[in-house]
Amino acid sequence: MAKTKITMFLDPDLIEWLDQNRDEETSRSAYLRILIRKDMKTKSRRKTAPVLSTDVFSSPTITADLIPDDLKDYADLLVEWWSIRYKNKGTCSTSVANRIFTKLRSFPTQDRKQALENAIAGGWRDLFPVKQSFKPEEQKNNHPASRVFTAERGFE
Repeated sequence: MAKTKITMFLDPDLIEWLDQNRDEETSRSAYLRILIRKDMKTKSRRKTAPVLSTDVFSSPTITADLIPDDLKDYADLLVEWWSIRYKNKGTCSTSVANRIFTKLRSFPTQDRKQALENAIAGGWRDLFPVKQSFKPEEQKNNHPASRVFTAERGFE
């Protein structure tokens, strides 16, 4: 491995600290190399150490017992959707889960299941209210030509 020479200018107090902390056999430059290597090892150990989260909602899978009692009817759908949300890089935490539960409670009871199914099918990271159809109901045809003739009652 090729070495590169560098020049450093240190304040007198830094030189004094180096001289106090190094052995008599170790030169200043050797002691600086030792300090740098120690720091490099410390940083590499920090990267490999897994971060243990205490947040139960930060994992890609949640269990039905984490779902509030009033939303237990939709527990299967919520568990399925949570993994889709995690896969799509949606933020998964307890505060986000509580926000989602509150949002789901704000939907009409008959629309909750449909909103979850839409989110699963669409791969959405959030829940959206079910849009009601803007198609107006068909009007009853009262035109005289639309009457039906039957043998028993004639025209109705």
